[in-house]
Formats: sequence, C-alpha cells, structure tokens
Amino acid sequence: MKCDHFFYNCSREYVDTVDSDLFDDIVGVISHLPKRDTQSDINKDLFWLLTIDKWSYDSTPSGTPEMPPRDLNIKDTSLKDIKKNNNHELCRSTTTLDAGWCADFAKKYPTGIVQLEAQFGKVESMFKDFCGFKIGRHEKRLALGIEVVLSNPNDYFAHRRNAVGGMVYFDIAKMTLPAIGLDCPIWLIGIKE
Repeated sequence: MKCDHFFYNCSREYVDTVDSDLFDDIVGVISHLPKRDTQSDINKDLFWLLTIDKWSYDSTPSGTPEMPPRDLNIKDTSLKDIKKNNNHELCRSTTTLDAGWCADFAKKYPTGIVQLEAQFGKVESMFKDFCGFKIGRHEKRLALGIEVVLSNPNDYFAHRRNAVGGMVYFDIAKMTLPAIGLDCPIWLIGIKE
C-alpha cells in the first residue's frame, strides 16, 4: 500500500527528532500491507507488522490466528511470543485520569511515547483518538500521536460501499485537525492502493 501524509503541529523533521528511523519504519509497515477485504483484516495485519517491530498494543484484534498470515512474510514469531513481550502501560492515554482509554499501539522512545491509532471506524471515533493524544501530551508523556485512516474508503472497499458509510477518511481528518485546535503533534497517515 501507499500512503498520504499530513503533519499537524509537527513535520517530517519533527518525526525524525523523535527517532531517525520512525518515519521509514511506519511507511515500511504501510507499504507491506496487502489489499484486504475488511477493516478487521487490515487491523490484524497492522497488529502483526507493528508488534513484530516491538510496538506494544492495547488488545489483540478479534480472530487473530496464532501465527501471522504467510503473505506478511513474518518469520519466527507467534501470538504467544508477542503477548509475552507486550507493555500495555505504554498504550494508556492517561496516567492521571480515571479513564480506561488506550491507544491501539505505542512505543517508547527517548523523547517520549509515540502512540498509534488505526481508525477504520466512524468519524466520531477519530475524535476520541485525538483527545487521547491531547491528554497524553498534556501529561508530558506523548512525543507524537499517529492516526492511520484510509485515504478513500469508498475506493478501497468498492465491493462493499454500504459497509463504509460514515467511516473516517484522510481528507475529513485533515480538515478536522486545524478546526478543533489541538496543541499536540499528530502525524496523519492515509492508506491507499
């Protein structure tokens, strides 16, 4: 897959200051995503591709098999191995509020935590993701929030357009960020063929 990028309160150079390999690592994960028929299958692929690169996760996607799909070319790992090495605490959106919010994925860097949300749901869910990034930044834990969406769900899922009505997409997320005026760095990524 290919991707669109929008940097809100940050830049490609800022991403490089968080970690010099972060941009290429995330773009590499996106480029290894095969075309899938459902959002849940994309979530499972992201799960495997990110956790093999030592990203922690909030929860295992429903229906995730014990071994990664062969077409992802991931060797020598299993779901059991990944679960054993997970640091769920990194995914918490807040450590001071009594809220159970967690990002989908997170990784610790010297400059702070990077949290990644894979949002293939309704537009309303995107706001929760952005709010979680803001809280993490307010608590001085979050170095960067990454929001991954589809660039155009109607094109990607042309075979099932009724199932993607109201789904968040790249342009609506890109227009929303400046309108709501968050003060945290967010890297928006749109997945496309």
